[in-house]
Amino acid sequence: MRTIKIGLLGLGTVGGGVVKLLQEHAAKIEQTTNVHFILKRVAVAHLNKPRKFSLPEETILTDQIDEVLNDPEIQIIVETMGTINRARQAIVQAIYNHKSVITANKDLLAIDGPKLAQLAKSRHVDFLYEASVAGGIPILRVLSSSLVTDQITRVSGIINGTANYILSAMVSDNLSYDKALMNAQQKGYAEANPVNDVKGIDAANKLSILSQFAFGKALDPTNLNVRGIDQLTSAQLASAKQFGYTIKLLAIAKRLSNRLYTSVGPTLVDNNDQLAQVNGVQNAIAIESNALGSSVYTGPGAGAKPTANSILSDLAAAANDILNYDCGNAFNNYHSELTPSTLNNAPQSYLITIYGRSTRPVDSIDWQNETSNHNYWSGLTPVISHKKLNLLLETIGNDFAVSYLPVYGTVKLQAIKEVK
Repeated sequence: MRTIKIGLLGLGTVGGGVVKLLQEHAAKIEQTTNVHFILKRVAVAHLNKPRKFSLPEETILTDQIDEVLNDPEIQIIVETMGTINRARQAIVQAIYNHKSVITANKDLLAIDGPKLAQLAKSRHVDFLYEASVAGGIPILRVLSSSLVTDQITRVSGIINGTANYILSAMVSDNLSYDKALMNAQQKGYAEANPVNDVKGIDAANKLSILSQFAFGKALDPTNLNVRGIDQLTSAQLASAKQFGYTIKLLAIAKRLSNRLYTSVGPTLVDNNDQLAQVNGVQNAIAIESNALGSSVYTGPGAGAKPTANSILSDLAAAANDILNYDCGNAFNNYHSELTPSTLNNAPQSYLITIYGRSTRPVDSIDWQNETSNHNYWSGLTPVISHKKLNLLLETIGNDFAVSYLPVYGTVKLQAIKEVK
């Protein structure tokens, strides 16, 4: 049996989960990988911080990150710090020191993932990041191995557990947004500063990573059209429920011809759809592909053990490559030249909510359904163009406050003839 020594950067929720699973699952890990892993060094910011678990006796705890990165006996670095700049520096240093790297850092990967992967390939080491999207769901390996021969046409995901918990609580417990957010923070599901989660930024970063595996196209998350859940109203939630829908924060990428259409934002999902039934901090990713058709992958999107389990699957893969002298193969080899576009400009159906009136607006829309009370009126449009939506919003907005949400699965795309 081969011994491989590893170094861990960060000992928070995820790092602690890695330590626990390495010890709890040691027998099975050794049997299935034929490797005895030794956690040689762990770098932390605060040496004396109380922790609810014990490190292995042989593990050295340090507050000097270079002691981990420069240790010649360590072959694999696991990065769980969760920052961007410091994590980037550490990963680059580890790769230059000929160490394979495993990370769950989706914020960094969305920005520099392809560059870091190329650097790792040039230095003949592995760079793996299964845990960066959807926590415990092994979605990246599904895309890069199980579905590698299939042609994927659409990926739709509930990939932020914080936002999904808040939306679920607002509907099931009839809570306000502020109260649901406070509960999420008290339970540890939301950060003290939840901007990335509630504004859709985290979901956009994860969609960028998913797109690389599903469509071979790296997306710049800062260029995506992103809407959050922090501006949703009780009227929208109540109207959606009455019409047989649930509002979810969806990240969507859909390919048509040589274009990749994307959107991130709150969306009406039919209650009969599997995505509508995913509640709390659970994640789900629905994939449409030519050969398999429709498939949905659900599971915990965060948490110590689910995320750590994905990291350990990367650890097993990296160890196998070390044993076979085969390090440096890209986690994802699929690359495609697609033109990014926004789904928001495509014809689709919408939920329109008008505040301060209770009667249907005077217009030419063939409303599919409607509801009202003394504070608002809501209606479902048929599939209409983005131009018609804007005209409708402008007309109503002259006299009343108005909001809109797209309806999942109603978008109508047409291939655009490229000008040569």
